[in-house]
Amino acid sequence: MSMEILILAAVAVFVLARLFSVMGKQKGAPPPEFRRQANGERPQPVLVHSDSNDDDEDDFEEASGLEKIARVDPSFNQREFLAGAKSAYEMIVKAFEAGDRATLRSLLTDDVYADYEAAIEARETSGEAAPDFERIRDAQIEGGELNGSVAEVSVLFSAELATEERIMSTREIWTFERDTKSRDPNWRLADVSAA
Repeated sequence: MSMEILILAAVAVFVLARLFSVMGKQKGAPPPEFRRQANGERPQPVLVHSDSNDDDEDDFEEASGLEKIARVDPSFNQREFLAGAKSAYEMIVKAFEAGDRATLRSLLTDDVYADYEAAIEARETSGEAAPDFERIRDAQIEGGELNGSVAEVSVLFSAELATEERIMSTREIWTFERDTKSRDPNWRLADVSAA
């Protein structure tokens, strides 16, 4: 008798396990998304068309100026740019002090060079000495823009210049530019404004 009970229990467990494993499955029924609606019509599939070029253009327009520059010029790196901008700042200020027009010509755009040359001529005429470069206290990128193929990056410089009488603090925003389509990797100073 106990053997029959064990066999019946094993069969019951087997049947229950099979029922449990198939419970909730709808054999032969179409998937829910293809079932007929109440009016008997099948729903039409919705095709989503995504034009990747449009998405890329939208992403590009929403990107910051610095991101746009990095996209058109993969070699652009903010840390390296800032290090180069600091070196350029020191070279330009020292070249201005020395009246070194050749160095300035290579580092400035034509408009900015004309302003610097006029200032050097006025100083030479008056016999006034230019302040000496002491140090850059701080430099940080303020922002960037891409105008056509021309990239522009603005840097806020805090520096110290010295005369015979005193040390002066200066804060200026220098904007450097470069044509990203040019093979010339050098940036030139395109604008200087007081911060």
